[in-house]
Amino acid sequence: MKRARRFFSPEFKAETVKLIQERAYSIAQAC
Repeated sequence: MKRARRFFSPEFKAETVKLIQERAYSIAQAC
């Protein structure tokens, strides 16, 4: 499935936010 580069679906945004939150959480734990 190809996606237009400038179009971000709600699913994509939700996934990205989730990844960022998980990464921020793990960084906070490492400190």
